[in-house]
Amino acid sequence: MTTAFIFDFDGTLVDSEQAIYQCFQSITKQLAPERMEYAKNILIGPPLRDTASEILGPDHQDSLDKFVQLFIAMHDEQVIEHTQPYPDVIQVLKELHNKNIPMAVATNKRLAPTQKLIDHFSWNDYFSFIECSDSQNQIRNKDAMIQDIINQNELFNGSFFIGDTVNDGLSANLNNLSFIKASYGYGSNQDWSKIKIYKNITAISELMDLIKK
Repeated sequence: MTTAFIFDFDGTLVDSEQAIYQCFQSITKQLAPERMEYAKNILIGPPLRDTASEILGPDHQDSLDKFVQLFIAMHDEQVIEHTQPYPDVIQVLKELHNKNIPMAVATNKRLAPTQKLIDHFSWNDYFSFIECSDSQNQIRNKDAMIQDIINQNELFNGSFFIGDTVNDGLSANLNNLSFIKASYGYGSNQDWSKIKIYKNITAISELMDLIKK
């Protein structure tokens, strides 16, 4: 049996770009209309509060809590309607599960919408752990989420981590995981020069090449 897999969520397993950008732009138009270009071009992937702070800029930080509250209400209501798995994700997860390969999720997405989507797609049986930024009392970064997964099950030590942003790659590198870059995701225009990449994939089905026959 091959090693385990830890997946990022948005930009790796599911495409939620439409819903997230719609929320960002709608809220920015309300709270800081002159920052609309930032809302239209912001990278999807970092924690919500960090992203909201960047969109608002230094002159609107007093609206940060309001931005986060509005996003949570708006996004969670429409997340299922506007989020779809990337091509072949459903089949790949099913095949990996059938081969008894351990899988987990580590995502900056909040627990409520993540679990809502996993329930909707009937993926609960596939993942040993679903670690989100707010799934513990203290907000964690992705590095800490990965560490927690490894600490809970040593099978994930030295596993593959599949993600689409530079932060995903850095978190994998820091934990000595083999990083697989999902180049179909949201981070294609980032500077990847300092990230150690084990494999680039243009479709998640390419993961099956790693499975030992």
